[in-house]
Amino acid sequence: MWHIDYSVRIDSLVFFIITLALFTIAALVGLWLRSWRRAHSEPEELSITTLLGAALGLFGIMLGFTFYIANSRLEERRQLEAAEASDLQALWLRTSFLSEPARSTERFLIRQYLPLRIQFFQAGPGGPGYEEALRQAAALQARMWQVADDEAAGHRDSPAMQFLTTLSESIQTAGKRTAAFENRIPVLSWVIMLLLGMMACVLLAADLKSRSYILRGMLQVALAASLALTYDIDNPHRGFVQVNQESMMRVQNMINASSMD
Repeated sequence: MWHIDYSVRIDSLVFFIITLALFTIAALVGLWLRSWRRAHSEPEELSITTLLGAALGLFGIMLGFTFYIANSRLEERRQLEAAEASDLQALWLRTSFLSEPARSTERFLIRQYLPLRIQFFQAGPGGPGYEEALRQAAALQARMWQVADDEAAGHRDSPAMQFLTTLSESIQTAGKRTAAFENRIPVLSWVIMLLLGMMACVLLAADLKSRSYILRGMLQVALAASLALTYDIDNPHRGFVQVNQESMMRVQNMINASSMD
């Protein structure tokens, strides 16, 4: 089964360069194939044109479907960032429902928890401190739940239960955001698209009549750029297109300001 090792994922620019190099090599193979066909047999324009159309069609379908998935996940990550920030803000405000010492304990734990979540997404999968931040955040979640559960057991009133419900929603949202951050397009999809793109470059070079190097290179650049853009969107930590953490930072500033009052 194909699996991505997050620690070895490459930058989008490097991915573009590698892809362009592969497509250029495929085009050179196509030029050689064109010369060989001219020397050994009659041109078969119809068969090559048909194969070229099929290869480009399959590549377009695969790329469009993959781009849709990557863009949908980008939007999902944006929504979950805002949702987690909203849950933590509500959680902080509802600590006022608790009695002492649960109120002070929960606020202390939230002040530790929020920076860890920000650090977690800044580190990125495979980055320094990623697994440690995830482990510490899970430990703080368990600690907050234990304090809230003890408070709810001792005070069977609506405010305490509201805080427990908000905490539950916050933990669920954090789990969904973490899963969305780590989720990636399968490696097999990238391999198939690269093979289809290389096939299209070979066939186009074998079929193209123009001697212009610009025209010969346009397809390679266009295909490599399309793949690199999709890869960039699917790469939330290393890519140029990223989800900022402005909502989380605003909540952190609000908590820091309220703590100073």
